[in-house]
Amino acid sequence: MGIKPQVNKLKEPTQPQDESTRTYPQSDEKALAPRQAAGGAMMLNSDTRGFEEPIEQGDLVIPRAKLVQPTSAEATDPMSKLRGGAIINSLTKEILRPTFVPLFYFKEYLRFNARKPDQPGWDASFAPGKLMWRTRDGRDPRVIEQCSFGPGGEIPIAITTLNFFSLFTDSPMPLILSFGKTSYGAGKSLLSLAKFRGGAMFSRQYKLSIIPTKNDKGEFFVLKVDPAGDCNPEMFAAAESYFAQFGMKRDTLKTHIDEEAESL
Repeated sequence: MGIKPQVNKLKEPTQPQDESTRTYPQSDEKALAPRQAAGGAMMLNSDTRGFEEPIEQGDLVIPRAKLVQPTSAEATDPMSKLRGGAIINSLTKEILRPTFVPLFYFKEYLRFNARKPDQPGWDASFAPGKLMWRTRDGRDPRVIEQCSFGPGGEIPIAITTLNFFSLFTDSPMPLILSFGKTSYGAGKSLLSLAKFRGGAMFSRQYKLSIIPTKNDKGEFFVLKVDPAGDCNPEMFAAAESYFAQFGMKRDTLKTHIDEEAESL
Protein backbone atom coordinates (compact mmCIF):
# COMPACT_ATOMS: atom_id res chain seq x y z
CA MET A 1 0.00 0.00 0.00
CA GLY A 2 1.54 3.35 -1.01
CA ILE A 3 2.21 6.14 1.41
CA LYS A 4 -0.59 8.70 1.17
CA PRO A 5 0.45 11.85 2.99
CA GLN A 6 -2.46 13.94 4.21
CA VAL A 7 -2.84 16.86 1.85
CA ASN A 8 -4.71 19.95 2.94
CA LYS A 9 -5.63 22.77 0.63
CA LEU A 10 -2.37 24.57 -0.13
CA LYS A 11 -2.15 27.89 1.64
CA GLU A 12 0.88 30.14 1.49
CA PRO A 13 1.97 31.72 4.77
CA THR A 14 2.34 35.47 4.80
CA GLN A 15 5.89 35.11 6.13
CA PRO A 16 8.47 32.39 5.27
CA GLN A 17 9.09 29.92 8.07
CA ASP A 18 12.30 30.23 10.05
CA GLU A 19 14.34 27.18 8.96
CA SER A 20 16.53 27.45 12.08
CA THR A 21 13.59 26.60 14.37
CA ARG A 22 11.60 24.31 12.11
CA THR A 23 11.41 20.58 12.92
CA TYR A 24 10.86 17.78 10.46
CA PRO A 25 9.42 14.27 10.83
CA GLN A 26 11.83 11.38 11.01
CA SER A 27 11.75 8.84 8.20
CA ASP A 28 12.63 5.22 7.69
CA GLU A 29 16.19 4.59 6.55
CA LYS A 30 14.98 1.95 4.09
CA ALA A 31 14.66 2.90 0.46
CA LEU A 32 11.24 4.05 -0.66
CA ALA A 33 10.31 3.23 -4.24
CA PRO A 34 8.34 5.81 -6.23
CA ARG A 35 4.97 5.26 -7.86
CA GLN A 36 3.10 7.33 -10.41
CA ALA A 37 0.40 9.67 -9.14
CA ALA A 38 -2.01 11.98 -10.90
CA GLY A 39 -0.63 15.16 -12.42
CA GLY A 40 2.83 13.77 -13.16
CA ALA A 41 3.94 13.66 -9.52
CA MET A 42 6.00 10.74 -8.27
CA MET A 43 4.83 9.46 -4.88
CA LEU A 44 6.82 7.40 -2.40
CA ASN A 45 5.79 3.77 -1.94
CA SER A 46 5.94 1.82 1.32
CA ASP A 47 6.65 -1.49 -0.46
CA THR A 48 10.33 -1.95 0.45
CA ARG A 49 10.72 -5.66 -0.25
CA GLY A 50 14.30 -6.40 -1.22
CA PHE A 51 15.58 -3.55 0.95
CA GLU A 52 15.37 -5.32 4.32
CA GLU A 53 18.96 -4.41 5.19
CA PRO A 54 19.42 -0.79 6.34
CA ILE A 55 20.91 1.41 3.62
CA GLU A 56 23.62 3.84 4.66
CA GLN A 57 23.25 7.38 3.38
CA GLY A 58 26.70 7.24 1.78
CA ASP A 59 25.65 4.30 -0.41
CA LEU A 60 22.92 6.29 -2.13
CA VAL A 61 23.93 8.47 -5.08
CA ILE A 62 21.44 11.14 -6.13
CA PRO A 63 21.59 11.65 -9.93
CA ARG A 64 22.00 15.11 -11.40
CA ALA A 65 19.85 16.86 -13.94
CA LYS A 66 22.68 17.29 -16.43
CA LEU A 67 22.79 19.86 -19.19
CA VAL A 68 24.50 18.16 -22.13
CA GLN A 69 27.13 20.41 -23.71
CA PRO A 70 28.54 20.05 -27.27
CA THR A 71 31.71 18.54 -25.76
CA SER A 72 29.92 16.16 -23.37
CA ALA A 73 30.46 12.43 -23.80
CA GLU A 74 26.76 11.94 -24.58
CA ALA A 75 26.94 14.44 -27.46
CA THR A 76 30.22 13.21 -28.94
CA ASP A 77 29.53 9.47 -28.70
CA PRO A 78 28.60 8.31 -32.23
CA MET A 79 26.35 5.63 -30.72
CA SER A 80 24.37 8.16 -28.67
CA LYS A 81 21.23 9.86 -29.92
CA LEU A 82 21.63 12.71 -27.44
CA ARG A 83 22.72 16.14 -28.58
CA GLY A 84 23.93 19.28 -26.87
CA GLY A 85 21.20 21.25 -25.14
CA ALA A 86 19.34 18.23 -23.74
CA ILE A 87 18.68 17.95 -20.00
CA ILE A 88 19.14 14.35 -18.86
CA ASN A 89 19.28 12.16 -15.79
CA SER A 90 23.04 11.72 -15.29
CA LEU A 91 22.64 8.08 -14.25
CA THR A 92 19.94 6.76 -16.58
CA LYS A 93 20.67 9.18 -19.49
CA GLU A 94 16.93 9.69 -19.92
CA ILE A 95 15.78 13.08 -21.21
CA LEU A 96 13.96 15.12 -18.58
CA ARG A 97 10.98 17.36 -19.04
CA PRO A 98 11.85 21.01 -18.24
CA THR A 99 9.31 21.55 -15.42
CA PHE A 100 10.53 20.87 -11.89
CA VAL A 101 9.91 21.58 -8.20
CA PRO A 102 12.90 22.49 -5.96
CA LEU A 103 12.70 21.16 -2.39
CA PHE A 104 15.86 22.60 -0.78
CA TYR A 105 19.28 23.82 -1.80
CA PHE A 106 22.93 23.68 -0.78
CA LYS A 107 26.22 25.07 -2.03
CA GLU A 108 29.10 22.89 -3.14
CA TYR A 109 32.62 23.65 -4.29
CA LEU A 110 34.57 21.45 -6.72
CA ARG A 111 37.83 21.45 -8.60
CA PHE A 112 38.45 19.48 -11.77
CA ASN A 113 41.86 19.14 -13.35
CA ALA A 114 42.35 21.03 -16.59
CA ARG A 115 41.99 19.11 -19.86
CA LYS A 116 45.36 20.19 -21.26
CA PRO A 117 48.76 21.07 -19.74
CA ASP A 118 48.65 24.60 -21.17
CA GLN A 119 45.34 25.42 -19.46
CA PRO A 120 45.07 27.18 -16.07
CA GLY A 121 44.91 24.82 -13.10
CA TRP A 122 46.69 21.90 -14.77
CA ASP A 123 48.07 19.38 -12.27
CA ALA A 124 50.16 16.55 -13.73
CA SER A 125 49.43 14.33 -10.70
CA PHE A 126 45.78 13.99 -11.81
CA ALA A 127 44.31 12.68 -15.05
CA PRO A 128 42.88 15.29 -17.44
CA GLY A 129 39.41 16.42 -16.34
CA LYS A 130 39.61 14.38 -13.11
CA LEU A 131 37.67 15.56 -10.06
CA MET A 132 40.40 16.67 -7.64
CA TRP A 133 38.34 17.69 -4.62
CA ARG A 134 34.84 18.68 -3.52
CA THR A 135 33.53 20.22 -0.31
CA ARG A 136 30.53 22.07 1.10
CA ASP A 137 32.61 24.02 3.59
CA GLY A 138 32.87 27.59 2.36
CA ARG A 139 35.65 28.20 4.90
CA ASP A 140 37.88 25.50 3.43
CA PRO A 141 41.24 27.12 2.51
CA ARG A 142 40.99 25.56 -0.96
CA VAL A 143 37.65 27.30 -1.52
CA ILE A 144 38.96 30.66 -0.37
CA GLU A 145 42.07 30.38 -2.56
CA GLN A 146 40.76 28.65 -5.69
CA CYS A 147 37.11 29.76 -6.03
CA SER A 148 37.84 33.49 -6.21
CA PHE A 149 38.98 35.64 -9.11
CA GLY A 150 42.69 36.49 -9.09
CA PRO A 151 44.06 40.02 -8.51
CA GLY A 152 44.36 40.46 -12.27
CA GLY A 153 40.87 39.12 -12.99
CA GLU A 154 42.06 35.55 -13.49
CA ILE A 155 39.18 33.04 -13.69
CA PRO A 156 38.87 30.75 -10.64
CA ILE A 157 40.30 27.26 -11.15
CA ALA A 158 37.60 25.75 -8.91
CA ILE A 159 33.81 25.88 -9.30
CA THR A 160 31.11 27.18 -6.96
CA THR A 161 27.71 25.56 -7.51
CA LEU A 162 24.17 26.15 -6.26
CA ASN A 163 22.40 22.80 -6.02
CA PHE A 164 18.65 22.19 -5.73
CA PHE A 165 17.22 18.83 -4.66
CA SER A 166 14.32 18.65 -7.12
CA LEU A 167 11.45 16.64 -8.51
CA PHE A 168 11.05 16.77 -12.28
CA THR A 169 7.69 16.15 -13.93
CA ASP A 170 7.28 12.43 -14.71
CA SER A 171 10.73 11.54 -13.35
CA PRO A 172 10.75 8.36 -11.20
CA MET A 173 13.44 9.67 -8.86
CA PRO A 174 14.64 12.94 -7.28
CA LEU A 175 17.53 14.75 -8.93
CA ILE A 176 20.06 17.44 -8.07
CA LEU A 177 19.84 20.46 -10.36
CA SER A 178 23.22 22.23 -10.26
CA PHE A 179 24.02 25.75 -11.38
CA GLY A 180 27.68 26.63 -11.86
CA LYS A 181 29.99 28.65 -14.05
CA THR A 182 27.97 30.45 -16.75
CA SER A 183 24.64 29.16 -15.34
CA TYR A 184 25.34 30.32 -11.78
CA GLY A 185 23.27 33.45 -12.36
CA ALA A 186 20.24 31.31 -13.18
CA GLY A 187 20.71 29.49 -9.87
CA LYS A 188 20.72 32.79 -8.00
CA SER A 189 17.55 33.80 -9.83
CA LEU A 190 15.84 30.55 -8.80
CA LEU A 191 16.90 30.96 -5.16
CA SER A 192 15.69 34.58 -5.13
CA LEU A 193 12.33 33.72 -6.70
CA ALA A 194 11.77 30.89 -4.23
CA LYS A 195 12.81 32.92 -1.18
CA PHE A 196 11.08 36.24 -1.75
CA ARG A 197 7.76 34.76 -2.87
CA GLY A 198 7.37 33.13 0.56
CA GLY A 199 6.05 29.74 1.59
CA ALA A 200 7.75 26.38 1.31
CA MET A 201 10.29 26.19 -1.49
CA PHE A 202 8.40 23.22 -2.93
CA SER A 203 5.04 25.03 -3.07
CA ARG A 204 5.82 26.27 -6.59
CA GLN A 205 7.24 24.86 -9.79
CA TYR A 206 9.60 26.32 -12.38
CA LYS A 207 10.56 25.74 -15.99
CA LEU A 208 14.03 25.48 -17.49
CA SER A 209 14.97 27.03 -20.82
CA ILE A 210 18.17 26.24 -22.71
CA ILE A 211 19.99 29.26 -24.12
CA PRO A 212 22.71 28.69 -26.77
CA THR A 213 25.64 31.08 -26.45
CA LYS A 214 29.31 31.35 -27.33
CA ASN A 215 32.54 32.99 -26.29
CA ASP A 216 36.19 32.84 -27.31
CA LYS A 217 36.27 29.17 -26.23
CA GLY A 218 33.41 28.08 -28.48
CA GLU A 219 29.67 27.41 -28.37
CA PHE A 220 27.84 26.07 -25.31
CA PHE A 221 24.48 26.15 -23.52
CA VAL A 222 23.33 27.90 -20.34
CA LEU A 223 20.21 27.53 -18.22
CA LYS A 224 17.42 30.03 -17.66
CA VAL A 225 14.70 29.62 -15.01
CA ASP A 226 11.14 30.98 -15.12
CA PRO A 227 8.20 30.57 -12.71
CA ALA A 228 5.62 28.00 -13.82
CA GLY A 229 2.85 28.43 -11.24
CA ASP A 230 1.91 26.65 -8.04
CA CYS A 231 2.32 22.91 -7.48
CA ASN A 232 -0.73 20.74 -7.81
CA PRO A 233 -1.70 18.88 -4.61
CA GLU A 234 -0.18 15.58 -5.78
CA MET A 235 3.23 17.09 -6.53
CA PHE A 236 3.16 19.05 -3.27
CA ALA A 237 2.44 15.84 -1.31
CA ALA A 238 5.27 14.02 -3.10
CA ALA A 239 7.64 16.90 -2.33
CA GLU A 240 6.66 16.84 1.34
CA SER A 241 7.42 13.11 1.49
CA TYR A 242 10.85 13.51 -0.08
CA PHE A 243 11.60 16.55 2.07
CA ALA A 244 10.81 14.55 5.21
CA GLN A 245 13.25 11.83 4.10
CA PHE A 246 16.12 13.96 2.77
CA GLY A 247 15.68 17.54 4.03
CA MET A 248 17.65 17.12 7.25
CA LYS A 249 20.34 15.06 5.48
CA ARG A 250 21.32 17.64 2.87
CA ASP A 251 24.83 17.94 4.32
CA THR A 252 25.53 14.25 3.75
CA LEU A 253 23.84 13.73 0.38
CA LYS A 254 26.11 12.13 -2.18
CA THR A 255 25.60 13.63 -5.62
CA HIS A 256 26.52 11.83 -8.82
CA ILE A 257 29.52 13.47 -10.50
CA ASP A 258 30.59 12.15 -13.91
CA GLU A 259 33.77 14.24 -13.95
CA GLU A 260 32.60 16.71 -16.54
CA ALA A 261 33.20 20.24 -15.33
CA GLU A 262 31.59 21.52 -18.51
CA SER A 263 28.18 20.18 -17.43
CA LEU A 264 28.12 22.22 -14.18
